[in-house]
Amino acid sequence: MEIKANLNSVTPERINEFQALLDYDVNFMGKGLLTVISAAPYYLTNDQFNAITVGIERNTYTWNKQIYEGRFASDWEVNYKTIAIANITLEGILKTAITPSNKSAYNQVKGTSHYFRAAGYLNLIQAFSKHYDANTYNTDLGVILQLTPEFNKQPKRATVKQCYDQIIEDLTIAATILPNTTDNQIRPSSTAAKALLANVYLLMERWDLAEKFASEALNNYAVLMDFNIIPITANIPFATLQNKNPEVIYYAEMSGSSNFVSNGSFIDSTLYQSYHNNDLRKSALFRLFNNRPIFKGFYTGKTATPFGGIATNEIYLIKAESLARLGDHSSAMNVLNSLLQKRWRNGTFTPLTASNANEALSKIIEERRKELPFTGNIAWCDLRRLNKDVRFARTLKRVVLNTVYELAPNSSKYILPIPDEEIRLTGIPQNIRE
Repeated sequence: MEIKANLNSVTPERINEFQALLDYDVNFMGKGLLTVISAAPYYLTNDQFNAITVGIERNTYTWNKQIYEGRFASDWEVNYKTIAIANITLEGILKTAITPSNKSAYNQVKGTSHYFRAAGYLNLIQAFSKHYDANTYNTDLGVILQLTPEFNKQPKRATVKQCYDQIIEDLTIAATILPNTTDNQIRPSSTAAKALLANVYLLMERWDLAEKFASEALNNYAVLMDFNIIPITANIPFATLQNKNPEVIYYAEMSGSSNFVSNGSFIDSTLYQSYHNNDLRKSALFRLFNNRPIFKGFYTGKTATPFGGIATNEIYLIKAESLARLGDHSSAMNVLNSLLQKRWRNGTFTPLTASNANEALSKIIEERRKELPFTGNIAWCDLRRLNKDVRFARTLKRVVLNTVYELAPNSSKYILPIPDEEIRLTGIPQNIRE
């Protein structure tokens, strides 16, 4: 899409045209694939692996040093496309006078643009930068911060701190001017902005602020589905965008993959067996094929496209974890149980208890993995942040054609390489994967 050409065809005072540009499907679809392939709890048989026709998917699955092979709309490209659109609408909307009659629509456009830019940069730094570390974030390389539609002739990578500062600034504006709720789930709300701020502060280990914004988001919208009344045995148990999953605060999709279609891959059996038989997620999220579990519980309501937006279940878990890390294990368990009682068969759930904050934290982390196995890049982000704690560090293993591949905690392979073409065009430093 010629983004700048689209700007030239839009009359700045026509707010509805800016909104139409923001509603373009590139802004909520295909938000990335490589982090899902790298970290989701699934595996491929030899036949399934050999059936993959896209080289970058094969290389990412086995955590190769070099992953790019052939033309591919990478996680880098798709997020910068959304950022470019956000920059265009922000520049254009500033030329529009605010009146009593257009203020609501004006704020929706401006707030959405700030939200999209923040979400795009958050996706990018989780994929292409080191995990946030307050000891090194002033020097760790982030990504290119492009804040205007004009191409930066001498681009450089900002620091991780600069990237987080920009994300927080954008989300703070969005949370201030967007409405608390929207009828259209592809349009972010103030609640969505606060929920994403909670996620950002979780990654930064600012537990007080993560709890604050999670609570504010849930004060606005806290609906949870009762799994006792949804068709958990259906092949597609959750509603599509058109039919509105009631837990969705903001709708977005990761990129789909043939790996996730039908019988294209199997789920880690250890994860599957961790669900109690009265835990309805075992049937809602998975089905069995030849006695092996396959994931089906995408919140997109599609068969092969992971959910990439924000839903209330994630926010309950952010609040619970933050409370546990702040030492309030009783409140943390109450929040966790509020979620779990909606997931278990009626009459079978006994609330979980913890005698201290560490025990609460361990149970919350376990339930986070069970609740969100294929949601956005959460599995990837959780591995990056939790691997720094020996209590939760895990080595991932995959076996392909009798070769064992491993991804060790804190490996440099937890940072994806920037596409080769971007390096060639801009001269920015490449990420080193050992």
